[in-house]
Amino acid sequence: MSSLRLSRLVPLLLLSILAACGGSRPRPQSTPGAPAPAAAVERFLRLAAEKDYAEMGWLFGTTEGPVIRRDPPGDVERRMYALASVLEHTEFSIRGQEPVPGRTGGAVRLTVQLAQRGRRVDVPFVAVRGPEQRWYVEQVGVEALTNTNPPASR
Repeated sequence: MSSLRLSRLVPLLLLSILAACGGSRPRPQSTPGAPAPAAAVERFLRLAAEKDYAEMGWLFGTTEGPVIRRDPPGDVERRMYALASVLEHTEFSIRGQEPVPGRTGGAVRLTVQLAQRGRRVDVPFVAVRGPEQRWYVEQVGVEALTNTNPPASR
């Protein structure tokens, strides 16, 4: 192999190795979670619309923090893809927020109305307070969207 070909090959090999060793978790584009429950849900839905599944993984979580810190990134992205597919919408509005009874430490149920395929559906979300007082989407009531005969929202 000529030294010229080798000099071109070495940088490519180094880049490949560095990319493979780039760390076990992708870094969020911003701080994980959100400062408030409604902000977590709003950002989660915007990222779902943008199909940014990795970043959604920094907003979906538990009181322990985002799922992308706990689970393999590929698994998280597949789950966020599935959620984003069900949550497709043309617009949304948060219609209410209340504490979840029996859950101390910060759990809030939000009712979000999604406009989807000519209908409006109220979808329950649960947001929880995690590390550093940041909020995460913990649950999404996808049943409201997947029910074949849902009652129409007013």
